[in-house]
Amino acid sequence: MVATGLISDVTYGQLSLRKSKTAVLGQVLFFALALIIPMVFHARGIVFPAILAFQPMHWMILFAALAYGPLSGALMGIAVPITSFLLTGHPMPGTLPLMLPELAVYGLVAGLLKQKVTAFGSVAIALVAGRAVFLALSMMLGPLMFMREEVSALGFIQGVWGPGVPAMILQIALLPILAGLYVNWAKDKA
Repeated sequence: MVATGLISDVTYGQLSLRKSKTAVLGQVLFFALALIIPMVFHARGIVFPAILAFQPMHWMILFAALAYGPLSGALMGIAVPITSFLLTGHPMPGTLPLMLPELAVYGLVAGLLKQKVTAFGSVAIALVAGRAVFLALSMMLGPLMFMREEVSALGFIQGVWGPGVPAMILQIALLPILAGLYVNWAKDKA
């Protein structure tokens, strides 16, 4: 019985973006959490590079993509870092231009692939695609403001992505299940 419930939560569809009260409130909640969670981390003194281990902004963008689809995920991937920067100064000015396309790709890819592969696969592929965009842009733009010296692509991956691997694994394992629970709950409310 539990296994059947879990499978239905992982093989869920996406919610409509139509202007139902539940859809609007859900997306507003995801947006607010995507802003608040990183603020809490920064207020607790968790800053670069330690914040890379938690990736607090990424969670809700992927969650929105799984629940509401590629448009919601991509828009949140753009709007959240801009709003956060305007409110708090984070992400740092040197990483903001790189995080915008990275997070937009997370949302777009996770939302698009959710209907084509498993939710777990869509999150994994989205994380790789977003990281690849971040890496490509950072290599094209040269040393970033937060780096003191130029590093190779491998050094960059180890220094910037390495700490985030545990969070990525948790995102792949947990977000599809949590989003499935949310979608099934929201369908009952619509």
